[in-house]
Amino acid sequence: MANMCIPWFLLLQFLILLGLECEAEVPAIIVFGDSSVDAGNNNQIPTIARSDFEPYGRDYVGGQPTGRFSNGRIPTDFISEAFGLRPIVPAYLDPMYNISDFAIGVTFASAGSGYDNATSDVLGLMK
Repeated sequence: MANMCIPWFLLLQFLILLGLECEAEVPAIIVFGDSSVDAGNNNQIPTIARSDFEPYGRDYVGGQPTGRFSNGRIPTDFISEAFGLRPIVPAYLDPMYNISDFAIGVTFASAGSGYDNATSDVLGLMK
C-alpha cells in the first residue's frame, strides 16, 4: 500500500488558501510539536537540541538565529500570518514575550520531543 502522508508543504498551502478564503475569525494559534515548529523554546532549557547559532536565522528578520530550526520563518509562522495574526508565533519560554502576547498565539513546541521516551533519551534530555 502506498504511503498516504500529505507533505507538509501541501498542507501549508491548503491552510493558507483556507485562511485567505475563510470568513471566520481565528483569535489565536497554539502550537505543539517538535523541531519543525520550535520557535526557540529550547534556547531556554539545557539540551543539545538547539538552533540559536549561525547559520540558523540568516534569512529571518534581522538575520539573527531565533531558535527556529530554519534559516527563516517556520510553517506555523506562515499559517499564523495567513489567518491574519502576526507573522511569527513566539516561543512560550521566550523572555521577550508576556501573557498578553500569548493571547494571540504561542508555540509550546520543543525540538527533540516525541511520544516515545527514547527520543529524549537519545538526546540526553531526560535524567
